Order: sequence, then structure tokens, then C-alpha cells
Amino acid sequence: MTGIEQIQVAQVVAGDNDRQTFDQVALQELADSMKTHGLAQPITVRPIWLCTTCGHRDADNPLACERCSGDSLEQRFEIVAGERRYRAALLLGWQTIPAIVREGMSDEAASAVMLAENVARADLDPIDEGRAYQVRMEQYGWTVEQVARFAGVSTVRVQFRLKLLRLRSEIQHLVRSGNLSIGYAQVLSDGELDLNRQMLAITRLHANPTPTPTWFRREVNRLLEEQAQESLFDLSLLTVQEVEQDASEFIEPPSPSTTEAPKVGKTLIQIVAGQVKFWNRAAEAWNDLGKPFKRQECQAAALVLQALL
Repeated sequence: MTGIEQIQVAQVVAGDNDRQTFDQVALQELADSMKTHGLAQPITVRPIWLCTTCGHRDADNPLACERCSGDSLEQRFEIVAGERRYRAALLLGWQTIPAIVREGMSDEAASAVMLAENVARADLDPIDEGRAYQVRMEQYGWTVEQVARFAGVSTVRVQFRLKLLRLRSEIQHLVRSGNLSIGYAQVLSDGELDLNRQMLAITRLHANPTPTPTWFRREVNRLLEEQAQESLFDLSLLTVQEVEQDASEFIEPPSPSTTEAPKVGKTLIQIVAGQVKFWNRAAEAWNDLGKPFKRQECQAAALVLQALL
């Protein structure tokens, strides 16, 4: 049975939303609009049973919790579509909210509706969109064609978004924040560069005052050729005698491929600023050792982080 009801906001729980971040300014603007004009489109929910002992959810009406066997079960309404509207209602202090109640909806069916809603409303950034596709392929065994059909997009778009997940996390942050256009991000993800050369490609992109997609693709291809040549001399293929290293032996400076920059500071800006300094110091250390490639890797890491400030 499906119908529109006024349900208690306190009984609503968020679903497994594809969106990883919510813009607080945009959320407040939505709340202001809802306060003035009301809610134009109800949220969509499905009844579930929530175990108050362990928090497990069940779409059916079980006699006991599947996870802890407890019988402390209470009915709730899980959001299928409209979490931003629900969050705005919370900001407004609403006690009830209009909702389309979808009875008997399975986890997979709810996931399909959520995907279609988020993509159609452009609620996801390119990285979250790619992850939304990947999650459904892994969880439900959907093919690219099935994902495209449920999302209402082309298979090419699905494939491009999935490729973006190959990028380093720092570069994914650039895409999320709009500091790297989706076009350049797709060129980079197509190149199948290793993580360090992805950073070098971004460094070259930022260094060019008038880049074009064609130019950037050539740069990515050059780095790919270097990567292929280097693999011919992979030292891991050589048989060498293992020698115990003395604790007093020389320790190399940190490198983005082996070291995670420390997270020191109370705010995100302080943490990122500290990591920028960390990689710049590492670049200077590699330069002193006469290793320009390692220096460039560290400089690229610092540059990508600097763009987040």
C-alpha cells in the first residue's frame, strides 16, 4: 500500500544515503524555503522494524531481532528519498512531515529508488555518484547496464564515474570541491597512472596557465610511457640477498607512496596546512639527496593539498 501521511519526525531514520556530505548553507536555504512555502514534495519512506537493543533494521515484521535475538522492536520509517528535506525539517523543529509511505519495499528496491532520485535531482557530486554505482554493483550484483537503467543515465556515464574512483583521495577531494573539472578528472582516470604520477600530472596541470584537455591528455600519456619503461626495470624481479639493516642506517625522507602525512591541528584548515608544510619539507630533503623525481612527488602532494585551503 502506498499513500501520503503525516508521520512523526521522531520516527524517521536516515537510510544508507549515497551522499557523503551535506552543504550546511544550502540546507539552511532549503529550510528557509520550506518555512515560507511549505514542503512541495513529500519525502519517501518505507516502514522498518528497529531493534532498540542493537540497532539492527529489518524490512519485515520479525518476532525477534535477527542479530541479537532480542524482542525490543519498534517501528520506524526509513528514508528512501528526501534526506535533505528531512534534515531541513529538523532544523525547523517540525514535529511531523508529509511522507509517501512505501509498504513492502525490499532493500534492493529501496536502493534503486534512492539512486534514481539522487541522480535525477543532481544531488550527488561525481565521486559520490561513482561510489553509489560501485556499491550497488558489489552489493546486488548489478551490471553497468542495470545501474544505468535504474539511474536513468547512459552506460558511458556510469563507466566514467566508476573510473574516477581510481584517483588518489586528494585528487577526488579536488573533484568534489570543484577545483578540478570533471573533464580533466576523466582524462586523468583514463590514463591508469599510478598514484604518484597522478600527482605529477596534477602538478603540471596547475603549472600551465592555459591548459586544454588535448594538452593534458598528452601529458598523461607521457607519464604513462615513463611508467611503462620504469616497470621494465622493476627491482622486485631481481634476486638479491637479504641483509639485516642496522638501526643506525640512513632513513629516507617520507614519500607520498609510503607515508601518510600527520594530522595535527584542531580544524581541517590547520590539519591541511600542516600537511602542506610536511610535504614541502620532504621535497627539500629529497632535493638535498639529489632525487628530483621524489622531490616532484612531494611537491605534487603539497600542491594538491594547498588547493583545498
